[in-house]
Amino acid sequence: MLKIFDSHKKSVGVFDDDNAFLRFIRDQENQKLLNPTVGMVYWSFSHYLPSQFKNLCAWVKPEFLTLPQLRALEKGLGLVEICRGDYRKIQEIPVTGDVDVEDLKKKFSRDYCGYRRWLLIETQEHKPPHKIFVNLPRYCHSPGRKSLLSQKSLDTREGQRLKSELDSCIDRLRQKASTEEPASPTNQNHTQKERY
Repeated sequence: MLKIFDSHKKSVGVFDDDNAFLRFIRDQENQKLLNPTVGMVYWSFSHYLPSQFKNLCAWVKPEFLTLPQLRALEKGLGLVEICRGDYRKIQEIPVTGDVDVEDLKKKFSRDYCGYRRWLLIETQEHKPPHKIFVNLPRYCHSPGRKSLLSQKSLDTREGQRLKSELDSCIDRLRQKASTEEPASPTNQNHTQKERY
């Protein structure tokens, strides 16, 4: 997970991974193309799979292809194009077996944050489920107590605690039911009141 802050410590956004952040960068940079200016700085990261690159090159005359593009086309490779500000100096990398595209994405993301003077914080945590749902059995309800519903949404810690309490409550009720004979309706209400 990536958390990005600007130089004023204001949150720019939270992103699941580098791919999500690259989409954000692309959207930000494409806004510049709507109002181009002289000396415009443009950042982009493009990864073409071999089939995509071959289809793209079908529309370009071979004399206009660069050496890395020709190499990738001849060997049936994909291509990564990276522009770090100056569109006249695009870095083109044929994607061979020893090229780590994910590492290139990560480096590009960090370079972009450095250029924008943004702080990038990467956490290795995976998002836990925001909420868990605990099924509360019918017999765990207290008559007249509206806070307990048949299904209640709780945060993770509280939900786990309540679930373990309910499991132990259910186990006690099952043990009690197996050792006792069925109780009359008045005894059932009395048993429920004792528990709460």
